[in-house]
Amino acid sequence: MQQQPKFELLESLLWEPGNGYFLLDRHLARLERSADYFKFTLSLTAVRQALQELSLTLGSIARKVRLTLTCEGKLTLQAETLDNGILKIGAVVGIASGPIDSQNPFFYHKTTYRLPYTMALESQPEYRDVLLWNQDGFMTESTIANIAIDTPAGLITPPVKCGLLPGTFRAQLLAEGKLREKLIRLEDLRNTQTLFLINSVRGWMRLKKEEKRDVWQVDRF
Repeated sequence: MQQQPKFELLESLLWEPGNGYFLLDRHLARLERSADYFKFTLSLTAVRQALQELSLTLGSIARKVRLTLTCEGKLTLQAETLDNGILKIGAVVGIASGPIDSQNPFFYHKTTYRLPYTMALESQPEYRDVLLWNQDGFMTESTIANIAIDTPAGLITPPVKCGLLPGTFRAQLLAEGKLREKLIRLEDLRNTQTLFLINSVRGWMRLKKEEKRDVWQVDRF
């Protein structure tokens, strides 16, 4: 049996003055599911208390809060100034050169183990991010966000079973009826002119397809 890599559970939360932590309950529910799956020690009461104490120190500007949890239950919180991350306006996103394995459990849980994502990025070094697809030819996500594509019937996003992180913002949009799940084949993506990357910290990132190339450029947040 292959040895499991050493890792910690991870949650990235948006904190805003006056609003607090965006989608906190969804983040904590996901953390609890992952802790149960990997048999990590977790006290949600302690996590809530630590987040509340941190919030009192964050001041008057929005922050990204990085939460990590070890197998033994040690919690670490780190607040960072909010920016657009690796994807600025004009950044180019392409398609990963090879498929992911949808049976890999690390695609379904947010952790510090990033090797599959790093390998996908390194396979296409000319891009700031890549769009992942599985062994059956179905789209999954990017290395940093869930994806949604625009269709005449509305916005669709791949089902979790394809091999992707069940994002908290994705879940909220599905619950609100702003997204629906549908299988997206690699060839469907290549015919997509407008693509969205979504996560709970950055929100919506709109990308437009370049002419005659299977690449998309970030044009709006």
